[in-house]
Amino acid sequence: MKVKVVENRQLSEKDFLLSVSLPEKEIKAIKPGQFAMVQVRKENQLDPLLRRPLGIFDVESDIVSFIYRIVGRGTKFLSEIKDEVDVILPLGNYIEENVEKYLFIAGGIGIGGIFLAAKRFHQKGKKVTVIYGGRKENDLSALPFLEQYQIPYIAMTEDGSKGKKGLVTDILEKFKDHRWIACGPTGMLKAVKGKADKLKADCFLSLDTRMACGVGSCLGCVIRTKEGYKRVCVDGPIFKADFVEL
Repeated sequence: MKVKVVENRQLSEKDFLLSVSLPEKEIKAIKPGQFAMVQVRKENQLDPLLRRPLGIFDVESDIVSFIYRIVGRGTKFLSEIKDEVDVILPLGNYIEENVEKYLFIAGGIGIGGIFLAAKRFHQKGKKVTVIYGGRKENDLSALPFLEQYQIPYIAMTEDGSKGKKGLVTDILEKFKDHRWIACGPTGMLKAVKGKADKLKADCFLSLDTRMACGVGSCLGCVIRTKEGYKRVCVDGPIFKADFVEL
């Protein structure tokens, strides 16, 4: 579906916010934690051929937003799109709202997979904390949005340039009575999973893998689980941490 680009602006050195206008039907169907497959090639071109999966960062009125980072040709092309873009959404399962205390753990651009849930649950009166980590301050490009909606957060950077110096896993123990939802690099997710296993915390992971189709046909995003291989695009992207093997 081709949709109008409302804005496509730079947030930091490599991070961008893409906002598009969607019909009411698609807006109402979106749930926190879901994602879209976004076409990243220019008009009348076939390269890059494959779409990119982007977590649905925010929804306001008829506007849906995504945060993405330039990591190659596809996302570089995406950063140059100004008029319209082709998207398939919403895809995947979602973050359930069935407990009172939530800890959202985001590593860098992983904030795109958890922000909408943190925002909505906070607005509904749930106890919400976001731990937002990165190597340096530039990696925390969504901090202004957490502040805008007054979502409680703890910033962590490995070099100490913003917030506390250290890793997101350094302070998880004090939140062991919360439900954890983590999204970020695989190394971070492995560390969070290990901490959750040790503390017996209720933990879910939002997995960000390479995808070709986004609808379960190509088997390009399979992961190993306790029940064999599962497809991240249709069985996830949200999985119980103790169910998956990373």
